[in-house]
Amino acid sequence: MKNFLILPLVLLLSCGGNTEQSVKKQPFQSISSKVDNLVEQLEKEISSFEKIASLDHHRMAAEVGVFTPPSIATIFTNSEVMIPIIKANPLTGLDLPYKIICYSDADTLTAKLGYTSADFIQKRHSLETNTMAAYKVELNKIISAFDTNQISNTDLSNVNEGFGIIEIKSDFDFTTTVQNLRSTIMKQGDTKWFADIDYKKIASSMNVDIRPNTLLLFGAPAPGAKAMFTSPKIGLDAFCQKLLVFENEEGHIFIAYNSIEAFAQLYYNTTTKPQELINQRLKLTFTKAITE
Repeated sequence: MKNFLILPLVLLLSCGGNTEQSVKKQPFQSISSKVDNLVEQLEKEISSFEKIASLDHHRMAAEVGVFTPPSIATIFTNSEVMIPIIKANPLTGLDLPYKIICYSDADTLTAKLGYTSADFIQKRHSLETNTMAAYKVELNKIISAFDTNQISNTDLSNVNEGFGIIEIKSDFDFTTTVQNLRSTIMKQGDTKWFADIDYKKIASSMNVDIRPNTLLLFGAPAPGAKAMFTSPKIGLDAFCQKLLVFENEEGHIFIAYNSIEAFAQLYYNTTTKPQELINQRLKLTFTKAITE
């Protein structure tokens, strides 16, 4: 795919000066290296956390012959902070654990950092402020280590309860639902599986009882790269795919996942055809897996 990332032309105008010295004083740094450096700084800030996955969208896309701007999502956790939030509302498992994305938009040479804020989770799931207090303190400590010009904040004025969440009831029990989803998803030849997070198992290890609740993380690098090309920040919520399987208070099994188009609208005020097509593909795939 043609690389639309237009690099600036540096004109060195010398009036008897040493051009070689001028170049050495202002070394060129690619946008990929800027994003890599941001990730390196992030890794230092989260060294005390348990790391779940690191998703390098740009390089995974390149492996399958597709271009997308530099973008690396890092997923990490602190169970003591995470489990009380899920106990308060099982659907919050869709927005946990911590996830931070270091990226660049296609038409810039600026590296940015985006994150899932406590305020977003609180509004999306109608939580009490104190439920998110520990999460907010930990995350703000990490974010404060970065230059404010690097932080990509999100306008949450249009976020309300249930924002961008698609839910479908399963015809099967919890274990069968998870097995069917994994089998159906991985039959698609372009998909990679990244991780499972069994929240109930983690809670049990802390002597906390919650209903069955598991987050499945996977993705297809080629279509994902096309969907992220003009809107890489959506990698925070949509790539990799975050699919939550949970049991509600009535004992029914549901799946929940993020609408790619909803988050494209939230971050960029527009959507694209690739995003629409992936949304359709997800709904068909998931419905097939959990319907008798």
